[in-house]
Amino acid sequence: MRKKARPAEQEPLTGEKTIAESVYEIAKSVLVQAKENKKDIKQSSFALLLSVITGTLAGIFLGHAQETLLLLPGLIVLIPAALGMRGNIGAALGARLATALHLGTIDSFSPKNKIIRANIYSSITLSLLLSVFLAFFAEILTTSLGMPSMGIASFIAISVIGGMIAGVVLIFITIITSAAAYRRGWDLDNIHAPLITAFGDLFTIPSLLLATFIVQGYNFIVIDIAVIAVILAVLNLFYIFIRKEEVIYRSGSYKTIVMQSVLILAAAGAIDVLAGIMLESKVHNLTAIPILLVLLPVFLEEGGNIGNTLASRIGTKLHLGTLNTKLEVGKEVRKEFLISYILSIFIFPITGLLVYIFSVGFGIQHIGVQTMSLQSINNYHSDSNFSYIDCRF
Repeated sequence: MRKKARPAEQEPLTGEKTIAESVYEIAKSVLVQAKENKKDIKQSSFALLLSVITGTLAGIFLGHAQETLLLLPGLIVLIPAALGMRGNIGAALGARLATALHLGTIDSFSPKNKIIRANIYSSITLSLLLSVFLAFFAEILTTSLGMPSMGIASFIAISVIGGMIAGVVLIFITIITSAAAYRRGWDLDNIHAPLITAFGDLFTIPSLLLATFIVQGYNFIVIDIAVIAVILAVLNLFYIFIRKEEVIYRSGSYKTIVMQSVLILAAAGAIDVLAGIMLESKVHNLTAIPILLVLLPVFLEEGGNIGNTLASRIGTKLHLGTLNTKLEVGKEVRKEFLISYILSIFIFPITGLLVYIFSVGFGIQHIGVQTMSLQSINNYHSDSNFSYIDCRF
């Protein structure tokens, strides 16, 4: 009889690492990357910290507006969309300026420059079009879901007045800060998204509240404002479709920027309105604990800031040809992701702490500081993971 073959003896595993050793290696890798990219992290951290402070200040306005949120049903639906629209339009404007500087197609920020003018005009047009669209979409959703609504005219008036005031201010702040950063030799990709969001939060919430004051105090002109806004939006669309432009300016032209941006921004705005619908369903809970309203603007924006910075840096590298266009995560992309996570580790605990400190200082009802910090930390991961894909489309 044949003897059964003995199973080969399993060689002992070698090179296994303990959990402590793995954690040590990861921490060491993070510190090495932080040291190698110290300049980028420093510039981004400053801008993100400023964004947290201004976002918290904007939240203070919101924390004192509980009565307005309850008197105008559906108002809170517009808040995520308005904040997102301002940040998206401003960040896109800053990203286009940064790329143009890197490519050498502009070397100054003079209003005489056709590319600068095209970016300003297109940003104003997008602010108007999206403000009207978001108002209609908010009204349709609230009505179809059986939620209370302040009416389409009030939605349009508040969205357009608030959006245009904040939008025009933010456009010029973007140009000014971009010019200042360029003169100082800073990389616009690292700072424009957080800085734009910082000023956007600071102006958007007060602008919306100012718009609500106009609607409440001068309600006899609300319908007129809504009609004029819709007519202007339609005329702008008609002008865009019939406009002819020189081929030399087509890549950065007014028409091209609007046509390529409006659908993407509308889709992003629609998602933000859906987020607003969720807030509206819990508006009584939010107004009962005002510190959650303080957290809301900064909570909505900080993950987007880090994600926008990541997308902008990768987008610029794609334009410059220093990164291949294949949908793969190579060494350079992994480095950019790691920088983003380093920034998130730094920013989000500070966010919860600052919201707590400001709320206590301004006499707003609050909850424990540990709870606030934990709430803010949960905000990041879903924002940056898709940024690498987003910047390719």
